[in-house]
Amino acid sequence: MNIDSLSKASEVKPVEVRSVESVKPVKVEPKVEDKNKLDVDKKAQELMSEDLIKKSVKQANVALKQHHRRIDRSVHEVTKTVMYKMIDTDTKEVIKEFPPKKIQDMIAKMWELAGLFVDEKI
Repeated sequence: MNIDSLSKASEVKPVEVRSVESVKPVKVEPKVEDKNKLDVDKKAQELMSEDLIKKSVKQANVALKQHHRRIDRSVHEVTKTVMYKMIDTDTKEVIKEFPPKKIQDMIAKMWELAGLFVDEKI
């Protein structure tokens, strides 16, 4: 190591440190035509994800066929929650359900009772 290089190190100036509070965030609003495009993109993504889910369930059913199982996908009529059931294809018995239908029915009943309570109070 050279002694001359060490003497130059003392000439380095310290960096100014600023606090996070001094930096103000910048909010960028999309243009009107961009907002419409975002809505279209969001709908396209929802359709793509729905397609992807259907393909995934189909692929899982192919893999589960050798184990005499299948997955059914449904939507709860009141809570609009997506539910999955694993069913034994030989006995038609529900092996596992996620989320359980009983829980979804209980949530629907609580919503109904909460609505009745609000209606009576008014």
